[in-house]
Amino acid sequence: MTNVSSCMTRIGDNHGYRFAGDFVHLNAEVSFSDADLTAGANWALQLWASEAGFFDGLCGVKLAEQAVWPVAGGVLVNAECAAMLPAGTADQALALALVAFVADGQAELRDLAVYPVRERFFQPLLEGNVSCALADGVAELNIDAIGNPRAADNLSGTLSLEVWALDAPYAGGSWVGVPVATVILGTLAGGEQWSACQFSVPAALPLAGAALTVMLREWTPAGYVTRDYRNIAALAAPVAVAVVPAEKVKPAATKKVPVAEAAKETAAEADKSAKSGKVAKPGKAAKAAKKAAAKSEARGVSVNTASEAELAAVKGLPPSVARAIVAARPFASLEEVCKAKGMGPKMLAKLRDQLVL
Repeated sequence: MTNVSSCMTRIGDNHGYRFAGDFVHLNAEVSFSDADLTAGANWALQLWASEAGFFDGLCGVKLAEQAVWPVAGGVLVNAECAAMLPAGTADQALALALVAFVADGQAELRDLAVYPVRERFFQPLLEGNVSCALADGVAELNIDAIGNPRAADNLSGTLSLEVWALDAPYAGGSWVGVPVATVILGTLAGGEQWSACQFSVPAALPLAGAALTVMLREWTPAGYVTRDYRNIAALAAPVAVAVVPAEKVKPAATKKVPVAEAAKETAAEADKSAKSGKVAKPGKAAKAAKKAAAKSEARGVSVNTASEAELAAVKGLPPSVARAIVAARPFASLEEVCKAKGMGPKMLAKLRDQLVL
């Protein structure tokens, strides 16, 4: 943003904010110069948070924005708007900014009011050591604890762990990257925690050099939002991907997701047949797997629980999109599958009869 000094267009002495969950109430007196009244720009009050503080204009994460319509003599803003709270557990400096959006869409900072007291946001968080290892198409997540520091009667929304391969280490706010793996955790009561969390889940292939980030996200009326995160060392080289069937994983689970027994038996029989030159008959496990697959096909393949292989077997669904679905889930509705890379409304319309939640 560009700093533009103005002796008359400014935030008045009376201003403040008040958080209520994922909303914030903003109030401020704003005055405008005669020139700005006729400039035709769009105006807004923005609330920002910065761990480093505000020493050279705006920095950090924008938490909320409220449109302002300039009038002669000034305007009193008194409004409640949605707030995107900063991820992480660090204390944050907050500031109220008055910005103008000029003809080319560029935002110009006109005034900035920095609050002297730093804020700490009580949100679900990752505690202790956090590690993520990728091998053979599986993400191994180990977390000392996942806690909810809110009041005892403040139940969290549905929590999930998401692993992302980003262009740069995450620092809060929006990001650019590719989803790698997801684990649905469930809800957590205030003052409680899950300890010694271990998860083994299917993972998509990240690019070499990607900055891996483990995010703890919470379901809210605005969708999933990031509450805490840990940056993991960047990958030096691509990781080989093998298809591993998904299994429902619960918080604090120590049992790793096994490769399906049917797949093991089928592979062993195939190897035996190759050595003997004979065609082996399907084993019991293979027959059971085939029967289960037919049953799954009859009712539809679940986009939330099916393995990458099961999704790739859906007629008309490319393997790359199947992998993206595994990495982008969970989905609250079938329409949300369109957020997976490569899946659009047209493809979903063609596949809808074969997919279920």
